[in-house]
Amino acid sequence: MRKVTIENLKLYPQSINKTNKVIPLQLFELSNLHLSTHPFSKMSKISELINPNSPQMYIIILTFFIAIALYYIIPSFFSSKKIKEKQLSTMLENQHPVKAIGWAARDPSAVLSPLKFSRRATRERDVQFKVLYCGICHTDLHFMKNELGFTTYPIVPGHEIVGVVTQVGSKVKKFKVGDKVGVGCMVASCRECGQCVDDLENYCTKSIPTYNGVDTDGTITYGGYSNIMVADEHFIIRWPETMPLDIGAPLLCAGITTYSAMKYYGLNEPGHVAVRFAKAFGVKVTVISTSINKKAEAIERFGVDSFIVSRDSKQMQAAIGTLDGIIDTVAAVHPIEPLITLLKPHGKLVLIGVPDKPLELPVFPLLTGRKVVAGSLIGGIKETQEMIDFAAEHNILPDVEVISMDYVNKAMERLAKGDVKYRFKKKKSHVSTMLEKQHPVKAIGWASWDPSAVLSPLKFSRRATRERDVQFKVLYCGICHTDLHFMKNELGFTTYPIVPGHEIVGVVTQVGSKVKKFKVGDKVGVGCMVNSCGECDQCVDDLENYCTKAIFTYDSVDTDGTVTYGGYSNIMVVDEHFIIRWPESMPLDIGAPLLCAGITTYSLHLGVVGLGGLGHVAVRFAKAFGMKVTVISTSINKKAEAIQYFGVDSFIVSREPKEMQAAAGTLDGIIDTVAAVHPIEPLISLLKPHGKLVMVGLPDKPLELPVFPLLVGRKMVAGSSIGGVKETQEMIDFAAEHNILPDVEVIPMGYVNKAMERLAKGDVKYRFVIDIGKTLKA
Repeated sequence: MRKVTIENLKLYPQSINKTNKVIPLQLFELSNLHLSTHPFSKMSKISELINPNSPQMYIIILTFFIAIALYYIIPSFFSSKKIKEKQLSTMLENQHPVKAIGWAARDPSAVLSPLKFSRRATRERDVQFKVLYCGICHTDLHFMKNELGFTTYPIVPGHEIVGVVTQVGSKVKKFKVGDKVGVGCMVASCRECGQCVDDLENYCTKSIPTYNGVDTDGTITYGGYSNIMVADEHFIIRWPETMPLDIGAPLLCAGITTYSAMKYYGLNEPGHVAVRFAKAFGVKVTVISTSINKKAEAIERFGVDSFIVSRDSKQMQAAIGTLDGIIDTVAAVHPIEPLITLLKPHGKLVLIGVPDKPLELPVFPLLTGRKVVAGSLIGGIKETQEMIDFAAEHNILPDVEVISMDYVNKAMERLAKGDVKYRFKKKKSHVSTMLEKQHPVKAIGWASWDPSAVLSPLKFSRRATRERDVQFKVLYCGICHTDLHFMKNELGFTTYPIVPGHEIVGVVTQVGSKVKKFKVGDKVGVGCMVNSCGECDQCVDDLENYCTKAIFTYDSVDTDGTVTYGGYSNIMVVDEHFIIRWPESMPLDIGAPLLCAGITTYSLHLGVVGLGGLGHVAVRFAKAFGMKVTVISTSINKKAEAIQYFGVDSFIVSREPKEMQAAAGTLDGIIDTVAAVHPIEPLISLLKPHGKLVMVGLPDKPLELPVFPLLVGRKMVAGSSIGGVKETQEMIDFAAEHNILPDVEVIPMGYVNKAMERLAKGDVKYRFVIDIGKTLKA
């Protein structure tokens, strides 16, 4: 079949024809249609097909015009607003007197070609400079390909820009003609908000990025793949004389991204209980719920300041950026991105519920607001005692429903359905006991025997009271959602039969000969732990809950090799160090859940992942800060270079299980520079308790966030993106002082598309820099 092709058909509006977009239109020549394959092949003559009076001809014509409408008119209708904005921007830009030339991408193919445009005249506080070098950042590629979904074409990328001042405004004080200067990721901000006042313009909601932003005069900002830049002096970086312009350029993004992260993060049913502690601390409290049903009670009874229904998009929109922190008590799988949007810059989302599957972690909102997703699980003994005393002093008590022992299975069913308001607590057991072979203290409890989570009586024995032990009669034990997780083996390591319960209170019946803090008749409690090593740093710092040898109240192996049984029983025998003194003013029954729900809400060496464009800069800053540095990579190929050239202390191949296992729990923090989707659970396992995983790479899809590893180590996952102007200046000066320079490959302007291809493939070591001054020609 012969085709007639009409080339270079320009159907876009004249006002945006600078794109030179070519839309080929292919039409079939009707006189040579092969009728044997055509839908109208039953027709005997072509003349019948092309007869103007033929109904088939009307169908063909109608179909043709519908196709044209679908291809051109309808997309134009939906993009009309964007076109009008672009038309206005172009009109305003044409009024600017400073003629410039750059290289631009016209569409998501990300192919760059020359573009002539204009920059504004130098205003009184502006600095104009000739661009000599501009680094290529992976973010440039994201924007050129419209991977974030809001690129305006044509786009001139580049935010690692250095050059020499050619003109200054009448009120410019910091710069003069001839000075070496740089511009990073921003060219303007409101200068009035709290973030700007604190030198954190990068978190200003009105900040204007160096490219693909809307400037104060309504024009689109164009970046450093160009020969001239004009920017307000506040956003101009003074360049140290000892810092090479070409090699130093990438520091304006890669440098500040890693430097800022290290400095900021220090790398140089709990729900209603949380409300009550927060109010006692004098905090303004907002409850976030999927249902409006609890609104009246939340405000009238618990005294919260506001209530947001998370399914109400208008309420969520109105609350964006208003919260300093969020305690997330939800144990079911749920989206956390909407919660992250509610945080102010630097806000923290602290997860204390344990979903049975990983959550989706959107990285971009973390980076743009330097926000933190963290986990927290119970607290140490000292802190637990402090919490209990605080709760007694402030009359903080959870709401409970007291149930009989034989109601416990029904309670579990209701708990699974969320049909409890707000905590179950069972009464003491009066059932008989019998002798056990292993230990002399006869006990009885209720146990689950398999993942069906059905509980029934179990007779067993507790050990004799040792010299530092306290034995007490259990009077009440709270029911925690964690009990249900363990009974159903949802975490995968339950040993049956299991006697749950870690919100245990009662009265002392016997004490060992060396016990000093308790006597018979005292009211006491036991929470989530019954032992730890007592020697490690965590134990010394009263953080036994993060001891790697901690022994939990149930489903753990005790020092004598027996399995621990929890508080769904009549007797407990525990070392006095793990016994909580109960305040006289605190009711035993109502106060019991504080031993888990209360403490969970109350207690609220550096690894570098990836040795690429960001990673190698992070290594150099870390070494300058005097840190011990470990590089984590999927391949062993860079090991020799990492150790011999960059001077790292160790190198881990993440695909080697033995190496990862050996390094578990050894890192204080990790800078993750990887921009591809990758698992972060193995990285979290490398952190010490309280360790921080800081994301500075930007994957194009959410990552899987395993919550449990965050909780058990009180670890956090955070994001960081560039830094403010003051910090950027500080970083540049620091880099000059310590001779911190990225490794670069300087390329001519005409090589830029090949560089983009190589960048997409990871074929760069370690940063591209365009020689703008010598190779960009008009």
